[in-house]
Amino acid sequence: MIRRLIWLGLLCCLFGKLAIAAQPPLESLTVQLKWQPQFQFAGYYAALEYGFFREEGLDVSLLPGGSDIAPLIEVLEGRADYAIEAGELVYYRLQGKPVVALASIFQHSPAMLMTEGTAGLRTPHDLAHKRIGMQVGGQPIVEIAAMFVNEGVALDALALQPNRPGMEALLSGQVDAEYGYMTSEPFFNTQAGHDIHYIQPITYGVDFYGDTLFTSERHLQEHPAQVAALRRAVVRGWQYALENPDDMISVLLKRYPQLNREALQFEAVRIHDLVKPDIVKIGHMNSERWRRMADTFIKLGMVNDTSQLDGFLYDPDQKPDYRWLWWILGGFGVVALLGFIGSGVVAWVNGRLQEKNTLLQQSVAAQQASERLLQDSQRSLQNLIGHLPGMAYRCHNDADWTMEFVSEGCEALTGYPPEWLIASQRLTWTRLIHPDDRAEVTATVVKASAARHLFQLSYRIQHRSGEWRWVWEQGHCVAYDAAGEPLILEGLIMDITAQVDVQQKLQQAKEQADAATRAKSIFLANISHEIRTPLNAVTGLAQLLQQESLQGKQREYAQQLHSSSKLLLGIVEDVMDFSCIEAGEVVLRLVPFNMQGILQGIRHIVQDTIADKGLAFTMDVQDDIPAVLIGDPLRLSQVLNNLLINAVKFTNKGGVSLHVGLQAHMAAKVRLQFSVRDTGIGIPANQRESLFEPFVRIDAGEYEAVKGAGLGLSISRHLVELMGGAISVESIPGVGSEFTFCADFGCDAPSTLLPDAAVLSTTAANALLVGAQILVVDDDVLNLMISIELLHILGCITSSAENAAQAMVALETGTFDLVFMDVEMPGIKGDALTTQLRADPRWRALPIIAMTAHAHADIRSQCLASGMSDYLAKPFDMVQLRAVLVRWLAGRTLA
Repeated sequence: MIRRLIWLGLLCCLFGKLAIAAQPPLESLTVQLKWQPQFQFAGYYAALEYGFFREEGLDVSLLPGGSDIAPLIEVLEGRADYAIEAGELVYYRLQGKPVVALASIFQHSPAMLMTEGTAGLRTPHDLAHKRIGMQVGGQPIVEIAAMFVNEGVALDALALQPNRPGMEALLSGQVDAEYGYMTSEPFFNTQAGHDIHYIQPITYGVDFYGDTLFTSERHLQEHPAQVAALRRAVVRGWQYALENPDDMISVLLKRYPQLNREALQFEAVRIHDLVKPDIVKIGHMNSERWRRMADTFIKLGMVNDTSQLDGFLYDPDQKPDYRWLWWILGGFGVVALLGFIGSGVVAWVNGRLQEKNTLLQQSVAAQQASERLLQDSQRSLQNLIGHLPGMAYRCHNDADWTMEFVSEGCEALTGYPPEWLIASQRLTWTRLIHPDDRAEVTATVVKASAARHLFQLSYRIQHRSGEWRWVWEQGHCVAYDAAGEPLILEGLIMDITAQVDVQQKLQQAKEQADAATRAKSIFLANISHEIRTPLNAVTGLAQLLQQESLQGKQREYAQQLHSSSKLLLGIVEDVMDFSCIEAGEVVLRLVPFNMQGILQGIRHIVQDTIADKGLAFTMDVQDDIPAVLIGDPLRLSQVLNNLLINAVKFTNKGGVSLHVGLQAHMAAKVRLQFSVRDTGIGIPANQRESLFEPFVRIDAGEYEAVKGAGLGLSISRHLVELMGGAISVESIPGVGSEFTFCADFGCDAPSTLLPDAAVLSTTAANALLVGAQILVVDDDVLNLMISIELLHILGCITSSAENAAQAMVALETGTFDLVFMDVEMPGIKGDALTTQLRADPRWRALPIIAMTAHAHADIRSQCLASGMSDYLAKPFDMVQLRAVLVRWLAGRTLA
């Protein structure tokens, strides 16, 4: 008995030594973090701190990241065994990079872009042509890039910059937007009092996984057991970190004292929401969601296909870790080898025989399973066809479309049972098609089958009930004869009668809405004409009164009358423009024009008001701007007028300036930047967001009563967008404001434009007008009198006519340098009379200026199309009248 106990003790010692000798050394490996130490990587630090890595036999080193470190490159070039990357990991895989996703820790990405709140950059479109700090390790952040492309902003339209930690680059103006994480940046920005706007990809339909543990395919193949062990330890680490955030914050502060406790607490809450451990198992990866992310890159044109996705996702159940079993078996094997070597050999031989028997049984079972799967597939296919929303068919490509097979949906579609159509026993498909549609259906199918393309078409068939129903068909030819002629067609036919009914009703509703819009436009044009006609008399009489020797209150009343009439005119024009913009009727009319002429004309419009307020006015135009541009000078002038008039209105001291610079110059196109600055009252921050909305007016406080309809800036924004640009404002209350906009123009026009009045000197312009022979044609006696009086003030010699007949007599008997022609006249209208005059060589070159209360763009185009030289809308003032005269009398020979 004692001898047995001694042998048993010796045997236990032997087992203990063997077990100690069998323990393997810890495997050394490295994990490259995405960024510097923070709670974002708390799970990895937890596994390191509490021995979860060691329990799995791993000696793990965590490598901090940085702006110059790309985790993908570190793994592929062998400097790290594992790394953390966000949703862009699938993009790298689609590019052919051999990476494998092991565990998605963050179910949603915290990535975002930051912009300064005062910059007004709030959407991806606002960041076009801006400097974006979104490069890490020389690579763009793919998730952010996907957001831009998804919103139609090409990456080559962005000035990409390296991502710098912190806010210094953004706040110092080195970049316009900076990449960051919603887990930490909002805390530090709030603490520092920074006004920051956050742009998140998830807001624009890009919802990626966040931080994901990954490795290379080669590492997985060479170290499958290590991969499984590391993943288990990481999941345990994250479970501990999320359940004990305060403990992990203490661990991080102990390791890295420079971290901020409050920031870590803020980050811990945000990360808990991103990981969602209460809803999703930590590390879970949804293959369908990864595939949808991959499809995003396909749709955006960033990659070509998803064939590289096979093997991208790691299955933790695919290769379980049997190391503990092998060590136990190894121990018993040593004992068995020492005591029972013979029995071991027999057991080995027996095991081989059993293994072969097992393989044979598995082969038989697999064959039986394959047969069951085939039967299930056939049943599933039959069920699928039976539940299709329509009728599946297979038919011959003959005149009758003789059916070989139709699905059970045939009766619901046509009212006839399937057997009525098969082999044309009682009914052919061609007979069901509406006679008016048969030729088109046949032609479409023949053409597509010959080209071996899919065909899709809609047509009508007659139901068994007698009613006509709309159907949609998609099919293709599946068999051809030796000569390449189509033999067999397969496809699906669906009833779309309800959809067609809805579409027809929508079309009717659209036609009714278009009719209402046209009626509204006609009404606005008519009411505008009716308002502008008497308003022309008011404005003209006010101007004439101001030319008289009035004193005291009389002069003040005349000035107020003129000012009020101009304000009323501005409101009428703004309402007309806004209505046209709402109806989508505003289009640019591109013509060659002289930029200097436009700017000088604008100077004339505002110079009197500027002089009255004692303000300084400067105009700075860059020298290398082409002299002749192609664009819509009327709309450009309208925007500049709106901005300058607003600047003067809200500036009581200092000055107003206009700067025009060349932003870009292509072969036949230039982009100009216009800036209007003032030293006025400024615009409060709470008003800037809505400043360009319709019917919004600046609150001038105690400085000045606000006048107008609040449409000028809204109209200007729409016009600038039509010209290919955008408008923005920067302002400091009490200091001043700056409105800036860009616009695109053509620059390949010849430089031989008609001389512009604005580029002539005042003396030369006045000399052109004195003694000029002008014929005024207008059926309104009061407006005719006002026009003649204004022309006399400018030194012109005038004749008048009240209708087309009188105008023809005057032209036959006299010689004129220019004709002002009203459009709406009894009998022959002004545009029709102009067309007749242009047919006569005597008056083919005579300047004929439309002078009408119609201000609609269509009327303007109609006048110009009839042969009129220019257009002057009533009511007009002396400045506008003088500018038109000088422009068209520039070639007049002075006596």
